[in-house]
Amino acid sequence: MTGPGRKVALVTGGSSGIGKATAELFAERGCDVAVLDVVKGNRGKSGSTFIRCDVSKEAEVVTAIRKTKERYAHIDYLLNIAGVVLVKPLEEITWEEYRRTLDVNFGGMFLTCKHVVPLMKARKAGAIVNMASVSGHVGQVRHALYGATKGAVLSFTRALAWELSPYGIRVNSVSPGSVDTPMLRSDVVGEAKRLGVSFEKMKKEREGEQAFQRWADPREIAEAIYFLASDSASFITGTDLLVDCGWTAR
Repeated sequence: MTGPGRKVALVTGGSSGIGKATAELFAERGCDVAVLDVVKGNRGKSGSTFIRCDVSKEAEVVTAIRKTKERYAHIDYLLNIAGVVLVKPLEEITWEEYRRTLDVNFGGMFLTCKHVVPLMKARKAGAIVNMASVSGHVGQVRHALYGATKGAVLSFTRALAWELSPYGIRVNSVSPGSVDTPMLRSDVVGEAKRLGVSFEKMKKEREGEQAFQRWADPREIAEAIYFLASDSASFITGTDLLVDCGWTAR
């Protein structure tokens, strides 16, 4: 069972990248953490509880949230980090790829919110942070579908913030720029192969999209997520926090 007075964070996509960094950070700062992911991964020092869950499948989400409640009694923070990236020209995207990208990036967030919100309403408290992206703010070649799912996250977050405000539940999102994660590296490897250039050359080009000419460390994004979930952001709801190193300021 959860320790007395400890907050409980549920992190989707918590086995790698930004999700793992987020799970570790919340655990370091005294939270009990439930990690939902399709693979266990190396949890390192996170000290979290792993629950296998494909967030695009409602039955699995319901089961995972039930297990979290049974173990910890409540959920204070819902951190929707799970996502997939798709970089392709529109006409090459298959219906199966469309469904998977939409079902994970938007559907997964919808399902976890749907089934966690009743627990938060009962306690009239809670904070939700959804993972958007700079791709939801700017147009990117070969990112039409991915960007559309992140635009949907932004709109959903704003509307849900107002819907849940009478219950004292805050809802915000974070929009990272380029972050050094396995997902981004896989994306860059594919782009480099397509263009016939080296990974390092493509990486340098992508780093040039950031004002500091580097990718973010996942921990830097986790810190933004932690801030929005914490009491330090008690008057912030319906907001998207851009952590894009000036990308959208150009």
